[in-house]
Amino acid sequence: MQAGQIDLSGRVALITGGGRGIGATISLVLAQAGADVVINYNTSEQESKRIKGKIEAAGGRAAVIAADVGDTAQCAALVHQAEEVFGLVDILVSNAGIGQPHKIVDTPDEEWERVMNVNARATLVLARQLLPGMMERQFGRFVSISSNIAVYGRGGGAFATYGAAKAALIALTKGIAHEGAPYVTANSICPGPTSRELAEDRTTPIQIQQDQPMNWLGIPILIGRKGTPEDIAHAVSFFASEAAQYVTGQTLHVSGGLFMP
Repeated sequence: MQAGQIDLSGRVALITGGGRGIGATISLVLAQAGADVVINYNTSEQESKRIKGKIEAAGGRAAVIAADVGDTAQCAALVHQAEEVFGLVDILVSNAGIGQPHKIVDTPDEEWERVMNVNARATLVLARQLLPGMMERQFGRFVSISSNIAVYGRGGGAFATYGAAKAALIALTKGIAHEGAPYVTANSICPGPTSRELAEDRTTPIQIQQDQPMNWLGIPILIGRKGTPEDIAHAVSFFASEAAQYVTGQTLHVSGGLFMP
């Protein structure tokens, strides 16, 4: 492998919520790096099949599996179905996430439980299924897509439930790093403001604003633009690779300098 080149040949990656938005680009980028890709979706069937078609048209291998990862039984079954297709899973990208803005005083218990189940508990259920095999094979990668709101709390109480769930995901990912060591790594990514469009679907190019600094909630974005799904996906591909074998338990902010921990 040449310096700077990510090679995931022979690896199998499972991406929850992998059929649209950032997840779709993660699926495409990991496939481009050589991984066999399992695209999980809950409601985005057509979008997921479209991404599968793109991967196969480029010579890659992909499968599409429907499962609501907020449901423990479906989440556990997802792993079995993925293993039936490709034999094993080497890489888990926990990308599925939900959250509606509610003030704390207006948040029902059902909303709290649903958001926590999809954004955090799903990774626990999947890790229970995947960790033993990964440790036996002495290779495994967990990459969790969290949020800057989990760390900085920007957005106020309206996003408290979402932020709490994504913070729990970071803590859980660090726990996986401890239990999976030394051969299984686990890291989190906190995207900044990011476009959800695939590169080919953009009607206007992403441009750096040089005349007027771009900001989010009053905080400047030093790079001068919103993030793209590719920005996040390339960080995922690094964490998923052999190149990141000495990186575990970390939280990477991909935000154009918006946040500096």
